[in-house]
Amino acid sequence: MLDITKLLACAGNNVAETLNKVDPAQIEEIASAIAESKRVFTAGWGRAGNVVRILGMDMSQIGMLVYCVGDNGTPSIHPGDILLINSGSGNTKTIAVIAQQAKEQGAKVALISGAAPEDSIIGKIADINVTVPRLKKNDFRPPVNKNVKNKGLGERVDWGLTAEQREEMAYDDVTGYYESAFALNEVIRKVVMEKIGAKTEDIMYYHNNLE
Repeated sequence: MLDITKLLACAGNNVAETLNKVDPAQIEEIASAIAESKRVFTAGWGRAGNVVRILGMDMSQIGMLVYCVGDNGTPSIHPGDILLINSGSGNTKTIAVIAQQAKEQGAKVALISGAAPEDSIIGKIADINVTVPRLKKNDFRPPVNKNVKNKGLGERVDWGLTAEQREEMAYDDVTGYYESAFALNEVIRKVVMEKIGAKTEDIMYYHNNLE
């Protein structure tokens, strides 16, 4: 049986370990670009999309004009705007297309990803990259399941793991990239607030009151 207390400790430790590996200079760069932008656009799919939407919400609550790509009310992007993207792999195909379109329209593109810029499609397009390094944990997958694109996605695959291996993997994987990226949002918000002179009172003013 999994030890819930241990799971909680692993979750916190993994996030702390990950964030300690983020380059502060990259945070400074993305925060400066956001602070200097006219409008903020966000894009991403799945969990990464949810995380970057929260970053957009954080920016709206300090007075910035924010839009989410794909929403009906989102206008066209122009020079002076910034597109914020979150993609764990940095290779989300449709988001790469959107990133390229934003660049062609003269907007800045900033990527938050688990991959280094040189290792991802979107990273090579982006003007600004913030890398949230994935922790290297025990990999119990059999060799046949490793380094095979989408192996196990859309099909049932039994890795033949022992109960002990599955338990250790559960503790390793209790939290990872997305949770760390979510926590990073708060750091970015604090730095942007300082740059634009926003106060905590501003968050209370801009917070949604239609609820």
